[in-house]
Amino acid sequence: MGDEAQNEHALGDDLLAGLAARSKGRFSQRRQILSFGEYFDEVVADPSLHTRDAPHYLRDLFDFYGTREVHALRQTRRRFKLFDSEFNGGATHLLGLEDVQDQVYQHLCSFCERGRVDKLLMIHGPNGTAKSTFVECLIAGLEDYSLRPEGAIYRFNWVFSDNWERTSLGFLEKPERTDESLAHLPPEEVSFRLGDELKDHPLLLIPKEDRLEFLEKTFKKAGRPLDRLPAFLRHGDLCAKNKEIYRALSNAYQGDWQRVVEHVQVERIAISQRFRSCAVVIQPQRNVDAAARPLNLEKSYRLPPILNQSSLHELSGDLIDANRGLVEYSDFFKRPLELNKYLLTTSEKGSISLPEATAYLDLVLFATANEKNLTLFKHNPDFPSFKGRFELIRAPYLLQVSQEEQIYAGRLSALAQGKPLAPHVARITALWAVLTRLRRPNPRHFTGEICKLLERMTPLDKARLYDTGQAPLEWTDSERRELLAHAEQIAREYDTAEEEFEGIPDAAYEGRRGASPREVMTILHAAADDPDAPCLSPLAVLKEIRVVCRDATLYEFLRLPAESPWFDVEQLAGLAEAEYRRIVRDEVHRALALVEESAYEQLFTDYFRHVKAFDAGEKLPSRITGKPEAPSAALMERVEALVGITEKPALWRKNLILRIAAWAIDHPGQSVDYEEVFGDIQLAVRKRYHKEREDAIEDLSGQLLRYGTEDWSSVESADQEKVEAAFGRLAEMGYDAVCAKEALAYVLQHRGEE
Repeated sequence: MGDEAQNEHALGDDLLAGLAARSKGRFSQRRQILSFGEYFDEVVADPSLHTRDAPHYLRDLFDFYGTREVHALRQTRRRFKLFDSEFNGGATHLLGLEDVQDQVYQHLCSFCERGRVDKLLMIHGPNGTAKSTFVECLIAGLEDYSLRPEGAIYRFNWVFSDNWERTSLGFLEKPERTDESLAHLPPEEVSFRLGDELKDHPLLLIPKEDRLEFLEKTFKKAGRPLDRLPAFLRHGDLCAKNKEIYRALSNAYQGDWQRVVEHVQVERIAISQRFRSCAVVIQPQRNVDAAARPLNLEKSYRLPPILNQSSLHELSGDLIDANRGLVEYSDFFKRPLELNKYLLTTSEKGSISLPEATAYLDLVLFATANEKNLTLFKHNPDFPSFKGRFELIRAPYLLQVSQEEQIYAGRLSALAQGKPLAPHVARITALWAVLTRLRRPNPRHFTGEICKLLERMTPLDKARLYDTGQAPLEWTDSERRELLAHAEQIAREYDTAEEEFEGIPDAAYEGRRGASPREVMTILHAAADDPDAPCLSPLAVLKEIRVVCRDATLYEFLRLPAESPWFDVEQLAGLAEAEYRRIVRDEVHRALALVEESAYEQLFTDYFRHVKAFDAGEKLPSRITGKPEAPSAALMERVEALVGITEKPALWRKNLILRIAAWAIDHPGQSVDYEEVFGDIQLAVRKRYHKEREDAIEDLSGQLLRYGTEDWSSVESADQEKVEAAFGRLAEMGYDAVCAKEALAYVLQHRGEE
C-alpha cells in the first residue's frame, strides 16, 4: 500500500473513531439507558422533571422556549417563541395565530390544574389558516425538546437473560455483579427483552400503596411543593401487559420488589412523528385508531417458562403510538361520525376500551376542522354530546398585512423561475388578500361619534388600523383618537356573528371568508407564468387578480355579497393598486433626487418648533448661527400654504398647540411624536411636495425610457448622468433594469393620480 493510500486509510479510521466517540458520548450524556436504581436517583434529584404527564410536558414545552412581545391594534401581546421554530431553522414557523397559541396554553394549564386531560382541543377555521401547521410546530418542538436535558422522559423494558443458572421457575439465580440490574447487559447476554406499546411511566412500577409517600418525601427533600400531582401517578397503574409480567415476577420472587425491578431497563424516549413515537397525525381516511391482539411469542424469544402461562396482549394503533405525547385528528369532520363516537368517552376519561384490554392514555388530543364542516355538524343531534367534550379554538385568516406578507415573501424567488422579481410583490399581494377578508363596520353596533367615522372608513383604512394601529392620517387628531379608542371593539365586532351563505347558516366572524393563502399562491403562480409580463411585479399580480375576478365559479370568496367596496374584489384590487402607486411613486421620486424624504420631514419638524415659539412669544436658536431669533413667519406661511388652511393663521396655530397639549396629557413624560399628532398635516405637505416635482419628472421621461435602448446615445451626457444615477438608486431599492423601467413607465402613465 502506497503512502497516499495509507494516509487515506488512516484518515478514514480517524473519522470513524471520531464518529464513534461522539455517538457514545451523546448516548451517555443523554442518559439513554438506565437501571431502575439509576433512574430512581434521577427522580430524587429532580422530581418535578420526572413526574410530568402529557399536558404538563406540553405546557413546559411552551415555557421552555419562552415568549416575546408582538404588537397588534396598539396593544402588546404575548407570542410563544416555540412557534418561531428557531430550533429547526424556521422550517415550521407559524405566522400569527397568537390567540390560538394563548388559548391552547391556557387549556394545557387547566389540564394541569385538574390533573388530567378531559377535553379534546379542536382548532377550526376556513381552509388555509395554518391549523395543521400549528400542530406541526408543536410536534417539531416536542421532537427537539425531548432530546434536551429539560425534556427528558422515560419508558421501561423488561430484560431477561439465561446466561446464569435458572431456577425451576426459569428465573436467574442472583448473579455476582455490582449493579444488581440486567439493564446494562451486553446484547449477547440478553435472551429476552420486552417493551410495551403504551410506554408506561417507570414510576408506575412503585407499588400504588407506597408511591404517594415516596413522592411526598422526594419533593420535600428537593424543597418543592407536591401540588397538583397528575392523576395517573396518584391513582394510576401499569398497563395490562406490564401488570401481568410484574405479577409473575413478584410471585416468583415472593414479593421481593428489589429483585423485580432488577429486570427493568429504563429507556429515554425520543419523540418522533416519523417513527410514530408520542406524536401521531390521524388522517381522515384512517379507520382504526387502536387494537389489541395476543402477543406473538416466537420460540426465538426464549421467554422464561413462568411467563408462558401468562395472558399477554400487545396493543397497536394511532392512539397507542401517540401515548405520552399528542395526537391530531386531521380534518376531523371528514371522518364518519360513527368512528368518532368513542372519543366521547376517550376524551373525557382518558381511556379506550378494546376487546381484550382497556388502555389508559396519557396524551393530549387535538383535532383540526374546516369551519364549514363544523357548521354543518352543529345542526347534527349528536353535536351537544360532542361539544361538552371538545374545546373549540377558532383560527381565522390573518388580518395583518405584515404577517400575510411573510407567507409569500420567501416563495417568490422560486415562483419567478428566473424572471426578474420586482420589489413589493409580497406586500401588495398580501394587502389585497387581507382586504378581501375585512368586513364593513356596522355603525348600528356602536354608539356616539364613532358611528359617523365608521361610515367613512375604507377597507384600506381598516387594514392599516389592524396592521400598524394607525388611524387615517387625513382624519383630524380628535377623529383618530376616537377611532383608536374603539379599535378593539371594531376587531371583535363580528366574533359571534352567524349569517346565511349560499343557503347554509354559517359563522361570519371577520377572517372567516376571503382569499385563502392557497388561492393567492395559485394567482402568484399564474402571474409568474404570464408570458406578457416582463417581470414578476405587483402589476403582473394585479393583472392576474382581475382575470380571476371574472369567473365567480372559481372560488367562494368571489361569490360573497359585495357592499361596495367591501368584498368587491375588483374594487379591492383597485385599492391595492393605489397603495402600490403611492409606494412606487415615492421611490421613483427619491431615485430621481427630486424629493428628499428628509427635506419635507425637516420642514415639518421645523414648522412645529416655530409654531410653539410663536404661541409662547419666545425666540429660537438659529440653526446656522445659534443666536436667538424670532420664529420665521416665512417658514410658517410656506407650510400653511402647502396644507391649504382656510382659517386665520393665529387660530390655526393655537389649535395645533392644543392638539400637542392633548397628546401630552395622554402620553405623560414622552417626547411629542409630531408624525402621530399631525399625520394629516404631514400627509398634505408630502403630497404637495410630490406634485410640485411631477413636471420635472415629465421632462426627464424621454431620457429615462431610452436607458438601455439604441436611442440612449442621443441623450445628452448631463441627462445621462442623472438617469444613470436614478437607475443606480433604484437598484439599491431592489429594482433591476427591467423592473425599474416598468416602474418608471407606470409612474409616468399615472402622473397626477392619487
